[in-house]
Amino acid sequence: MSADTGKRIMSIYLNEVLGQRKFDRIQEIAAPSMVDHTQPDKIGPEALDAHARGFCANTPDVEIEVLNIFADDKMAVGIWKWHGEPSQPSAVSAKGSPVVPRVICSIFEIEDGRIQDYRAFVDAVDVFTQMAQ
Repeated sequence: MSADTGKRIMSIYLNEVLGQRKFDRIQEIAAPSMVDHTQPDKIGPEALDAHARGFCANTPDVEIEVLNIFADDKMAVGIWKWHGEPSQPSAVSAKGSPVVPRVICSIFEIEDGRIQDYRAFVDAVDVFTQMAQ
């Protein structure tokens, strides 16, 4: 696999799956044994589909802004922001304010041209700032 393949897979996920709700593309990019660490009770494309659909259902007006994609022959990293109004915040601060992390880092381990492992990270400073409000 080349870096271009990793960039293509991440671009499909961010721009098409999340950005355009083309959930059918998941079958093409997720390996049958893929682990999505946000969906511990599911495996493969089913896990990524549940993750993506859940995110988009919670924020029907979501817009994805890709900040950067980095890739090598085994990994792709996408740094992105999302805009929109979620139905449910990710958390609530001690003062009762919604906490909605908006800067995300998606990391795919890729093998044989498909995602084998997916981890998502949020901007800690963004979260801590919101938690203080």
